[in-house]
Amino acid sequence: MNRYFLNIYNFLNKRKSLGLIMLLAYLMGLGFIASRIQFEEDITKLIPAGEKQKVYKKILQNTDFSDKLIISVSSDSTNIQPDSLVAYAEELDLVLRNELAPYIESIQGKVPDSNISGIYNFVYDNLPIFLNSEDYTAINHKLPQDSIRSNLASGYRRLLSPTGLVTKNYFFKDPLNITGLGLEKLRELQVGDNFSIYKNYLITKDQQNVVFFLDPKYPSSETNKNAIFIDELRSHINLLNGKYTGVEAKYFGGVLYSLANAERIKIDIKLTIGIAVIILLGLLIIFYRKIYVPLLIFLPSILGGITAIAFLSIFKGSISAISLGIGAILLGISLDYGLHILTHYRNNRNVDQLYRDVCKPVLMSSFTTATAFLCLIFVRSEALLELGIFASVSVIFSSIFALILIPLFYNPGNEIEKRKTFLDKIASRDFSRSRVLRIGITIFFIISLFLFNRVEFNKDLSELNYQPSKLKSVEHKVEAITGREGKNIYMVAYGNSLDDALQHNNTLYKELQLYKNSEKIKSFSSIGGVILSTAEQDARIEEWNSFWEPGRADTLKNRLIDISGEFGFRPESFGAFYAQLNKDFQNIFLADYSSAGSLYLDDFISESENFSTVTSTVSLDEAKADSFLDNFEDQKGIIALDRKAMNQSLLGGLKDDFSDLIAISLLAVFIILLISYRNIEISLLTLLPVGISWVCTLSLMVIFHIDFNVLNIIISTFIFGLGLDYSIFITNASLKEYETGESDLSTYQTSILLSVITTLLGMGVLIFAKHPALKSVSIVSILGVLTAVFISFVIQRSLFKLVLLNSAKEGKEVFSIHRLIDKVRNKDASETEQLYHKKAILHNYRYKSIYPEINRHFRTYREKYLQVSRHLNNNESIVIINAEYGLLSHFIAAKFPVSNIYALEESELKFRILRGSVKSRSKSISVYNSLDEIVTGDVFIIFGSYKKESRLKELIRKRAKKVILLDSDFPERWLLDLNFEIAYRQNNILVLRKVD
Repeated sequence: MNRYFLNIYNFLNKRKSLGLIMLLAYLMGLGFIASRIQFEEDITKLIPAGEKQKVYKKILQNTDFSDKLIISVSSDSTNIQPDSLVAYAEELDLVLRNELAPYIESIQGKVPDSNISGIYNFVYDNLPIFLNSEDYTAINHKLPQDSIRSNLASGYRRLLSPTGLVTKNYFFKDPLNITGLGLEKLRELQVGDNFSIYKNYLITKDQQNVVFFLDPKYPSSETNKNAIFIDELRSHINLLNGKYTGVEAKYFGGVLYSLANAERIKIDIKLTIGIAVIILLGLLIIFYRKIYVPLLIFLPSILGGITAIAFLSIFKGSISAISLGIGAILLGISLDYGLHILTHYRNNRNVDQLYRDVCKPVLMSSFTTATAFLCLIFVRSEALLELGIFASVSVIFSSIFALILIPLFYNPGNEIEKRKTFLDKIASRDFSRSRVLRIGITIFFIISLFLFNRVEFNKDLSELNYQPSKLKSVEHKVEAITGREGKNIYMVAYGNSLDDALQHNNTLYKELQLYKNSEKIKSFSSIGGVILSTAEQDARIEEWNSFWEPGRADTLKNRLIDISGEFGFRPESFGAFYAQLNKDFQNIFLADYSSAGSLYLDDFISESENFSTVTSTVSLDEAKADSFLDNFEDQKGIIALDRKAMNQSLLGGLKDDFSDLIAISLLAVFIILLISYRNIEISLLTLLPVGISWVCTLSLMVIFHIDFNVLNIIISTFIFGLGLDYSIFITNASLKEYETGESDLSTYQTSILLSVITTLLGMGVLIFAKHPALKSVSIVSILGVLTAVFISFVIQRSLFKLVLLNSAKEGKEVFSIHRLIDKVRNKDASETEQLYHKKAILHNYRYKSIYPEINRHFRTYREKYLQVSRHLNNNESIVIINAEYGLLSHFIAAKFPVSNIYALEESELKFRILRGSVKSRSKSISVYNSLDEIVTGDVFIIFGSYKKESRLKELIRKRAKKVILLDSDFPERWLLDLNFEIAYRQNNILVLRKVD
């Protein structure tokens, strides 16, 4: 793969103008496609799939649960008259309806006279629908003569009072005040019984507080517009507070928390990220000595992000804003690729060597990380599915762009920087040599095995909000005034049509009445007594008609006529009431309620295509909430939406899915590693540290009492990816050392340390933030990154030393599962193995990048090697010219253990690998990279072509007793003149023996 990227580099390096045009064309084309994507701000996309979750999602999408803004105009002592509150409220009402109208959808608090009469007439005209069975018991008590006389006497006194002109029409239409029973149902539209009407304003019964309920026009997410609204409201209220002595207004609502959170996040990010960016830019510029390096590091990530958005735009058309926001954070993992390439290029100016060193680990890191991100599809959340696609496409393309662009744009200079930075000095240390670190981490891991599964998942989203104490204090005061203290639960009745939803709500309404009567709940707000399904309305009209059977209606009429005469009323004075008793009532529909006045039914009812909801609000003690919610767990058509319980239900599934995600990710990553390394031992040595660091990170969370939440559990995939990157790079550093015998650990550790620093500066610095959500993300990032780097530097490196490096240095056979199995099965004693020594020879190259090539080469040449060996004897000194990776050298050493073999390989790369393989197996082989170093030899085997003929001829003339040409065009005629004779010629093998 490195050869492909090298070819691309060579092509573009010679045609930089063309490359720049191609880059700009790519940016413009993909940028245009990406710009067409639609952004969705649907928070419900984060909800995992499931039958219950689908219902939750539908309800959340179709029902408005936005918090109202509550304004309480309160007196500071009982000496203040309610008229002072009304005067304040009048001015405030004008401000709300005029100056602040652009920011307010609706206002509840003042009830106009026209609304009062309109509501009365509506209930009167449809009275049976507002009466239940208990009301008929009350009506029955009004029918005896004494009750009639008492009601008429009371009405007569009201007519003579100053309010007689207002009450006149009501009295003659309904002398027994039966309509009052229907009007009582409207009280159920408010939570609590603490309110009454005073001079058209909603006032608490102690007449100390006038209350307004506002529906803001803009959702809580529109913080800019809401900030203007709240600032203007605060200004007006401050003016009114100063104007009215002893009267003060307080206000509270969810929008205030949104503004407080937005402002806190803005301050935290400006402070922490601002400082972090300055430090990071300075660090990168100083370390790499180029001012454009920070831009160059971010360029591949930006291109990868644009490519991912364009991909989603083509194949999906939209993306959740939540997915994109989290994805932008996770995209930070792709910065590692640029850091690794830059660091290797800084320490090694050879582009060919650069691609050999970084191409495989960078691509492996990106593909394993992308695979882990793609496993998010198993979380069953649409937003996280989009996040997985976005992040996986981004990291893959970021790695490709980094491999192409950074070597083209970065110019490290011709000379390697000799002066070492503090980072170089730290990275030059082999931390696995520290016994204290090895033992300490091992002990902690053993302890962690008993702790890691105790980490909790906090499902309460409210704990991720920033809640200023001042705002919390106002909240408690306002809720106490409005009767909303304690627990408030939304009860949602739903159905495919409004009538279905109303039928379920009617059932719910009756149950809530029973709960209230038994004092299991404090109060409830419901339209169950006001808006009924068609079937329920028919039943109530029928009950009215049955109650006023002709005999009872006539008896009441006669009694009224007789008794009313005592007060001077004429027989026809109550004609409207007599007509009411015999009226043919009809069903009423939702549209009819709009003519009744300000009932604010939109707060309760939501309709959409094939789905409708009716919402009730219940107030109860916190201690009784769980048992109350349990009663509605499986009730058809009704869902209880307690915010905390809902979060636990929805996000609990998210936690379970993430537990599965980790297991699936580890399996998927292991398969990718197995395909890449083609070796189970190396794959395990790479993945094992990731598992160890994950266990240790979870244990640290338990020790420091840190819970997972919906934010930091997603960010943990970022930490997982970083840990995987570190592990892959330490693996490649160790394999390179094993393969060549030369350690380049400091370069790999430098790039990893730069990644750690950028992560800590980018996310770890948020530890100083005051916002709980930012702090939780930061803490998990710090613990995860530091754990990952310590495990990679100490434990993983120690494991590689134990399994490979120490054995190779000591000339011992390295550990291998295959080799162990062969020895157990005694395969070394087989006839084929004794003839070719295949397993013993190939084991010298196990775990090395050239192993597949060596394996193919051995299959091709083993018969030729065998033929060559037949012309050799023990105790001969054998010189092999062009020994390459040493395969023939090891074959001859296996056949002739006491022979001395001198292997010459002038290619630098092959020489290093040859030297590394000899260290791990045979002490009878000496390795050289210059012919001048060889001064002896009985047998000269020349493999392939060799250009330095004169020096070789001189050596052969002086020392050689045999010359073997293997697939070589080396001239042989001059050897015949030196008294050599041909002993064998066949299959490109020529054996010449010197005659005495």
